[in-house]
Amino acid sequence: MDLQIHPAMQVPYSFFGDGLTAFDEANPPKLSYKHLLKNICYSNYLKNNKGLRIMVIGALTHEKMWSRKRQKKMLLEQLDYYKDFAKNNSDDFAIAKTPQEVRDLVHNTTKTVIIFSIEGGRNLINSQEDANFWAEQGVAFITLIHLVDSKYGAAAIRPGLSTALIDLKGVFRREKKRHLTEAGKQAIQWLANAGVMTDLTHMSDLTRKDALAYMEENNIPPLVTHDMFKPIQNHPRGIDEEDVIKIYRNRGFMSLPISGETLKAFKPSAIYKARIDSLTRYCNGSIDSYIFSYLALKAFIESNVGAIFNDPTLSIKDMNEKQLTDLCIGFQTDFNGWANHHRPRYGKEGCYEIVPGVTYEDIELQGMCHPGHLDSHWKLMIKEGVDVEPVKRASEKFLQMWQQFLDRKGALEWKL
Repeated sequence: MDLQIHPAMQVPYSFFGDGLTAFDEANPPKLSYKHLLKNICYSNYLKNNKGLRIMVIGALTHEKMWSRKRQKKMLLEQLDYYKDFAKNNSDDFAIAKTPQEVRDLVHNTTKTVIIFSIEGGRNLINSQEDANFWAEQGVAFITLIHLVDSKYGAAAIRPGLSTALIDLKGVFRREKKRHLTEAGKQAIQWLANAGVMTDLTHMSDLTRKDALAYMEENNIPPLVTHDMFKPIQNHPRGIDEEDVIKIYRNRGFMSLPISGETLKAFKPSAIYKARIDSLTRYCNGSIDSYIFSYLALKAFIESNVGAIFNDPTLSIKDMNEKQLTDLCIGFQTDFNGWANHHRPRYGKEGCYEIVPGVTYEDIELQGMCHPGHLDSHWKLMIKEGVDVEPVKRASEKFLQMWQQFLDRKGALEWKL
């Protein structure tokens, strides 16, 4: 299950080119893992994809768009685009607006399942009626804050000039003032009342901590679809160990971006730097960066089950399937988002020479150029002995959380 992908990115940003179009199988497009600002979401790659069965599409708007009317129109245009696509390709794709619809489609068909989400809620949730409207459209979650500070709180500003230029207001605001606002708390509550989850991805450190505290106080499970692990990615998009425990203790879960470039180590702690330096085979920016971050987060969660379940006598060996599902780690591709993906391990663009006679996975030779390479990604991890069960369990955990939100609609229910 991909926790967020953007096949209709051409609606807010026309230069991407139309997503979900089909190419001639005899003449496929020439794509590279360096595909920033370029459409790679061809329907050929998403149909019957063995590495991706359920995809949460993320509708979004321009970061600087202030008009609520224009925002709403642009988001609905994207949702309509997916509806038309699913209708015209109904043998292979279907939209699910409830967890039960997802389950029915997965168990009774071979279709790729589409779920709606929104990335960036700036000026979007100003009343309970606003939250109810998006719930009625089938939106499962909203990433409340995206790339710029808003009335809800502060956005994480990653190292580099590009993100700083996008959010100049945040750059010049003193860090101690970059908190979740009362409007942000109210938006989280309105969304919960409507049965919509709040995604904490892209929040600044203080805004995220405030959101976690508010959600814990009000018994609202938190969702994080594509942030990172601060001991390795030591910047505002990284989540520190304390907050990782809070996320899982409050019955939420994390997902990692499935991009070797995004998951490169940045000023890692001494422990993790030493671990990276000790590896005999590690190609920075390739699938290796994803595997290292995934295994580090997995090991940290498993070593803290006592704190997560408030029982110091527990260990990972004591967990039943339900508890293991609660400890899942999801993934998010961000295809057609603002990201490149895995570089190859081998060849001109990789770290090592290709050895004649050796059989390699496509992900090792080409990197992750498009959604069609997801199957190769998972195959390589399994081949190399990486436990991917926490990733598989994320689909079930997501559906359970979504159903919990739908079952507990209403302001009073969240206080119980």
